[in-house]
Amino acid sequence: MSGDKCLVHRTTRGTTDRGQGKPLAIRKLTLSAAALHRLSSEQRSAILLLGLFLNEANWLRKLLVKAHSGISNAPDGQANFALTVQLATTLAAKVHEGWKKVKEGTLAKTIHTVSLPEELKKLRKDINRELAKPTIGTIRNFYAFHYPAVLDFAKLSNIDEGDTVIYATESTYNVDIFSHLSSLAALEPVLAIDPATDWRKALVAVWDEVMKVSGLYCFFLAETLTSLIGAWLDGKYKVERIVEDDGPRLDDGPLRFFVHPPLDRQREAPSK
Repeated sequence: MSGDKCLVHRTTRGTTDRGQGKPLAIRKLTLSAAALHRLSSEQRSAILLLGLFLNEANWLRKLLVKAHSGISNAPDGQANFALTVQLATTLAAKVHEGWKKVKEGTLAKTIHTVSLPEELKKLRKDINRELAKPTIGTIRNFYAFHYPAVLDFAKLSNIDEGDTVIYATESTYNVDIFSHLSSLAALEPVLAIDPATDWRKALVAVWDEVMKVSGLYCFFLAETLTSLIGAWLDGKYKVERIVEDDGPRLDDGPLRFFVHPPLDRQREAPSK
């Protein structure tokens, strides 16, 4: 699987606009602290929880896109491959856990006190249908937060010496080690979700489903949070518009694994 047979080929983009930022508009919503204190504890909790779910899912989605853009056969490219898988499976697990709270328990009951728009009711059914499929639940229960008892190559039958690689720096961060070999072997539980015999096709199918469901999940949470604030705070908030003149692109520069430590860490490092 060496050479061009990278897990997900890095997309080739033009470089003429890379690094040239453009204005980015941000809406700043400042909620009245007094109005928040007047809400019931269940209402405050709903606003806080939905915000937390969105913080985590959106950060993971952005890091996932950035990690994916750095995939290649170079040492850092293979490290980005492993990070892409790790972020995708963590995102799937976060969606699984967050949706359980939205669907049942105190948070679900509190959300149901507000009449949501019909399109959100339909979207909730769509997400329930997507999460009834095995992908997200299997990742949550058998991969994202668990280590296997043993590792081997079952579906990765075409492992070759382009894959059986372990990298180690000589001094940075008390020796950084990255095992591309292990990151491939650890994919087995994820690959088993899809019946495709080609492991690359199986992984792309799983990847696509995680991205689809997480997108629906974030949209639902954002719109629901907006509905709750509108219903409960009765205009007790202020909206401002902030414009970042030079907003960066998400794909400007890949994430790096093999880096020097910060200067303060370098000063603290023992001499060799």
